[in-house]
Amino acid sequence: MVAGVGSRRLTELVRRAAIVRVARGVYAVGERLRDPASIAGALLGVLSFESAAAWYGADLPSTVDSVHVTVSRNRGRRVGEIKGVRLHRADLRRGDVRIVRGVAVTSPLRTALDLARHLPLEHAVAIIDSLMRQKLLTAAAFEQAARRSAGPGRRRIQMVAKLVDHKSGSVLESLTRVLLFRHGVRPPRSQHVVVHAASGWRGRLDFAWPQLRVALECDGYEFHAAREPFQGDRRRWSTLSRAGWHVGVVTWFDVTRDPAYVVQLVRDLLALEAPLLHTNVTADVA
Repeated sequence: MVAGVGSRRLTELVRRAAIVRVARGVYAVGERLRDPASIAGALLGVLSFESAAAWYGADLPSTVDSVHVTVSRNRGRRVGEIKGVRLHRADLRRGDVRIVRGVAVTSPLRTALDLARHLPLEHAVAIIDSLMRQKLLTAAAFEQAARRSAGPGRRRIQMVAKLVDHKSGSVLESLTRVLLFRHGVRPPRSQHVVVHAASGWRGRLDFAWPQLRVALECDGYEFHAAREPFQGDRRRWSTLSRAGWHVGVVTWFDVTRDPAYVVQLVRDLLALEAPLLHTNVTADVA
C-alpha cells in the first residue's frame, strides 16, 4: 500500500495511465511528472543533456519535450517506461556531477560533452556558447576535453569545439555561425570592434570579414530593450555605411525559417568589390 492506495488499485491506475510508475514504490501524477527535480530524484539519477543545461539557466534554441536523466549502466529500467522522460545510461565519474539548488546535475563540462556528442550541430553549439557566456565553462576546458574524448561521437565533439565561441552574444548568433560554416562562408571574426574616427563612434559587429569591409548583424529585435535602443541600431548601421562597410542584417525568422536567404545575402556581400580602406577607420578585436 502506498499513500493509502492498495497495490491492486495502483496497478489499475498505471494501466489506465492515470499515474506513472517512476521507480519502485514511487509514482508520479499530473504536474509532478514534468518536474525535473522530482523525476531525477525518484529515478536516483542526475539531470543531464538539455535538462541539465536548462537547470543551469542556459539559453536553449528550442523547447525540450522530455526530461533527460542519466542513470548508471546497471539499471534495468526500460527507456520507454516513463512517458516524457528520456533515460541515458552512463558511468559518471565523481567530477561529472554537481549539486545545484539541491538537485544532482551533470557538470557543465560533462553536459557540454554529452550535447556535443548527441545533439544536432546547431543546437549543441548554441547551448555550449550559452554555458560559456554565463562563465560556467571555459573554451579552453572544453577544447582540452574534446581533444581527449574517445569513442563514438569523438569527431562530432571536436567539430563542435572548433565552432563554439565564448564571445557569442545570443542563440541567434550561434545558429547563424553554424549555418554559415555549413555553407563555406564562415566569417573570420566575431564581435569585431570598429572605430569611426571622424565621429568618435565605436561599435561591435556580430560577424565581420575585415579585409573586405563586410559585416553581418543578427537583429534580435525582441532584445532591443536590453541592448541598444532601436534608433541606436539604425544609426550605427548608417555610420558603418559612411565608413565604407557593407552590412547585412538577419533576423531569427531568416536564420531558422529561410536559411537560403541568409547564405545568399552573405555571398552577395562577399562578392562586392572591396572598397579602398579609409584612413579614418580602424578595427581591432576585443
